[in-house]
Amino acid sequence: MINTQKDPIFKKYPNLKWLPWIGKDYFENDEKLLIIAESQYAQGETKEQYENDLALVNNPNFTRNAVQQTQIENHYKHLALDNFLKAVFGNSTINKEKLWQEIAFYNFVQRTMDYSSFDGNKYEQPTIADFDEGWKVFADVIKILKPTDCIFIGVTAATSFERMMDALNIQRTERIYQDKINSAKPATTSVIIDGLKTNISFIKHSSAYFSPESWRPFLMENHSEIITDLPSEIF
Repeated sequence: MINTQKDPIFKKYPNLKWLPWIGKDYFENDEKLLIIAESQYAQGETKEQYENDLALVNNPNFTRNAVQQTQIENHYKHLALDNFLKAVFGNSTINKEKLWQEIAFYNFVQRTMDYSSFDGNKYEQPTIADFDEGWKVFADVIKILKPTDCIFIGVTAATSFERMMDALNIQRTERIYQDKINSAKPATTSVIIDGLKTNISFIKHSSAYFSPESWRPFLMENHSEIITDLPSEIF
């Protein structure tokens, strides 16, 4: 299911908290899709529950385990990923096990957010520094995964895109905002890292108040080649 060949390289990057999910056939594809979610969080009604959940989330394999348990084994729901896939594939019935062998996925923010509810409800959000650090890690991840297409689940990271790419001396195009879709303004841009161009889109976070059918035309317009190039076996 998963390709771990690059793990020794990933583990050399101390600021990469979670190992990305990489489908076992990902590197065999000419067109490569990398999905990037925003952040991960730990919960708990007591301090002990929170600390236990935090330890679970902070496991370097947490992202991989989440994909395996929600997308392959269906132990529980991952609303953001489920809604995102509906936006990509519409109402088509897909073989998720086959799909996740073809694509890659990781979380942009490299720090666990505090969503505990002891001593009051907390809904910690990533800081500017978190997003800046995320772009540094992004550059390292792109060098290894070499995606042709990258889709961000969430638009917040786009705000610091130009500033951080320029700070890292990474060749980029200007970020272009599109008309609002489903109350959010999508953006498109691209980078060239190690001679490879990666087309990037930012869409509304798909965890809540997300309309998959509203976003499908935008995704097809900007990533039609990678979407149509996915193996027919996933349908």
